[in-house]
Amino acid sequence: MRKMILLLSLVPGLLVGSSIMAQKFEGVASYKSSMNIESINVAGRNMSPEMQESVRKQLMQQSQRDFTLTFNLQEATWKEEAELDPVTNPSSNGGFQITLRTGNSKSYINPSNNEFLEETEIFGKKFLIEDELEPFNWKITKETKKIGDYTVIKAEFQDINETLSMTLDGSEQKTETVMDTTMITAWYTPEIPVSQGPNNTWGLPGLILELKDGNMTYLCTKVELNPSEPVVIEKPDKGKRVTREEANQIRDEKMQEMMKKYDTGEGGETRVIRIGG
Repeated sequence: MRKMILLLSLVPGLLVGSSIMAQKFEGVASYKSSMNIESINVAGRNMSPEMQESVRKQLMQQSQRDFTLTFNLQEATWKEEAELDPVTNPSSNGGFQITLRTGNSKSYINPSNNEFLEETEIFGKKFLIEDELEPFNWKITKETKKIGDYTVIKAEFQDINETLSMTLDGSEQKTETVMDTTMITAWYTPEIPVSQGPNNTWGLPGLILELKDGNMTYLCTKVELNPSEPVVIEKPDKGKRVTREEANQIRDEKMQEMMKKYDTGEGGETRVIRIGG
């Protein structure tokens, strides 16, 4: 009990005591996302350097999104804040229009019940992914820094996934399965004792304030603990129920269909490239 009191005393405005903590400790955290475009290879047949630079700029602009993590000690929801897609003129971008979509998703996790739900769109159709949580075998380091007023600790996880790689060379489409290794780096603070984080990450002894997942970074810009208005956590419930594996298969099939649809050849027509759902 002594250790718990010491931990709770780090959280401003938090009443000490295990029963009060279970009833009262909740909050809302705001995050902004960004993409490291320098590590992305943008190349293609008949793509000039100007076209490649246009693609990079569009990717960077559309990766800058706002998200909200709503949490208590047991569960959390993660969602993107709605905004209109930017209007672009394809002709001014060398004939390329990049639309980076996250699928308008809203997700829910409950580590104590090993429960994961995600309400998402895959090429215009609504699905409800219902599955177990993916484990994160974090390696906690001794490296620390400050994010705002909080001291954060670095943790790492090497994620190895099987992904579908698709390339289009003229009229020939090539599809192959490859093993993709991604280093996930999290900076968490024990001063906010919840096992939650952005983009459905979890499993660390404190809230994750910064997450680097491959080319994407999520940075917390604001945390509100125990707000005056009660925090409401609602489970997603809309869409056709599928597992994560089934959703990935549907997404891959739709992506192949899309690549065939937008293979316009050399006629000078605009190509629309969609990345993600």
